[in-house]
Amino acid sequence: MKELEVIQTAIQNITNNLNIQVHWQPGNTLDGTIEIQWEGKMLKFHTEIKQELRMHQLNQLVELKQTQPNLMVVAQHIYAKEKEQLRKMNIPYLEANGNIYIKDKNIWIWIDNNKTTLSSKGKGNRAFTKTGLKVLFQLLLNKELVNQPHREIAKVAAVGLGNIPQIINGLKETGYLQKLDKNTYLWSNRGQLLDRWITEYNTTLKPQLQKGTYKLKDYNTKQIFKPGKTVWGGEPAADILTNYLRPEKFILYTTESQIDLMKNYKLVPNPTGELRAYELFWNQDPKELTAPPLLIYADLILEGGKRNNETAQLIFNEHIKPNL
Repeated sequence: MKELEVIQTAIQNITNNLNIQVHWQPGNTLDGTIEIQWEGKMLKFHTEIKQELRMHQLNQLVELKQTQPNLMVVAQHIYAKEKEQLRKMNIPYLEANGNIYIKDKNIWIWIDNNKTTLSSKGKGNRAFTKTGLKVLFQLLLNKELVNQPHREIAKVAAVGLGNIPQIINGLKETGYLQKLDKNTYLWSNRGQLLDRWITEYNTTLKPQLQKGTYKLKDYNTKQIFKPGKTVWGGEPAADILTNYLRPEKFILYTTESQIDLMKNYKLVPNPTGELRAYELFWNQDPKELTAPPLLIYADLILEGGKRNNETAQLIFNEHIKPNL
């Protein structure tokens, strides 16, 4: 379900459920403006439209609300915990199924008993599988890669060639790719795609990559790793990139074994340790000391916290936004 379909379906369902008038107008402020007429009063909100709202995106909404106090989240689906947090932050929301929450002065609207509409991911969409997410990672790093031969995309992403056509079709089905001619695609909503990649990465790919948790004896930004095999991610990588964040939690991406990690870097396996190791799932440049900025950004957003969010924004503005 694309953004326009989300808002149209939500409006249709909410007007069917309640005797109210609702009008949405696309515009330059966020994704548009929604007007809701309720008991003779007109409520007006600037809309931020999502597919699925996840916990890591709430921090972004808090910052957004500071500049857009009349913010409303409209989404195809919002999970129960995320709804609870939105209500605590007094951020109105509207789901595609007609569930709604608004608390504004003397008006309180809260409906939460409508069944969830079908997900836009779609059965059989290969773009958001474990393999698809590895390919998307490379396509988000380099927007021009999508117009390279499928063999080249597969090589860069280190996946089987047969996966590429299905992943491309999945991106077309969800509206992120538009075909210009026989050999050329144009991107649409890459910022939204990045948000969705982070969400799916956190639930689908990242849990499969975890290699262990360790106690870190000593942290040093100049730590020398095996080139191309082990790099910092998360907070320590952000520290190296920005010199703005003092790490408290640590992430390594590595192709080395647990024995190698213990022997080479004096890491001690510990289930409550502050360092988590994950499989390095891309072709790492041996000259680079950290994971790609896009992955560092994702790590910070998923970890959350004021300092992490501030650092993530710095990385986004300098390293990611120019390529979206």
